Amino acid sequence: MPDTQFPSYIVFDQSGEGKPAFYAGAVHAPDPEMALLNARDVFARRDEHVRLWVVRESQIYAKTAEELSESANQQANQPTNRSTNQPTPSSPPYLVFQKTIHRGTLVQVGEVNASDPAEAMTQATATYPNPKAIVWWVLPASAIHRTDPTENDALFGPAEDKHYRHSNFYPTVTLMREISLANEKLDWKDE
Repeated sequence: MPDTQFPSYIVFDQSGEGKPAFYAGAVHAPDPEMALLNARDVFARRDEHVRLWVVRESQIYAKTAEELSESANQQANQPTNRSTNQPTPSSPPYLVFQKTIHRGTLVQVGEVNASDPAEAMTQATATYPNPKAIVWWVLPASAIHRTDPTENDALFGPAEDKHYRHSNFYPTVTLMREISLANEKLDWKDE
């Protein structure tokens, strides 16, 4: 590694069986197992979770809608010398994610089989066309590290106790403010 920072892992969350996974955020960790534990600590504190996924950021192939339209225009201007590089049944699966609004999040929309990420992106845009999509991600399914469903109680159980409380639950700030005001009044009367 060129520096002392751990690699970035992108975290995906699945909040229910049969629901699509969605982008939750990023964590830094030395390996995928630690990334899952960090993701649990950071992203699984309040809501219900069925599964967390992590994938190394370098494994994600991302394109914006603008980049896709530019590459489509460039391909249209070039002579049609396309190879018949069709995916075979043994081609590895890639998961497809789309983001449809700027304030939204990336959501899994499906899966394609492809021989490389660029081909996966081409297939993804053809298989799951969405004119509202502004960002597309494809990532190899083999690069994803998932939590084991049999370990859900051990992983997510502690978060159900809700030990994480809002700061206003603790009266320390209010109490300290009252003490400070009382001290100011006492000092003022003494002068």
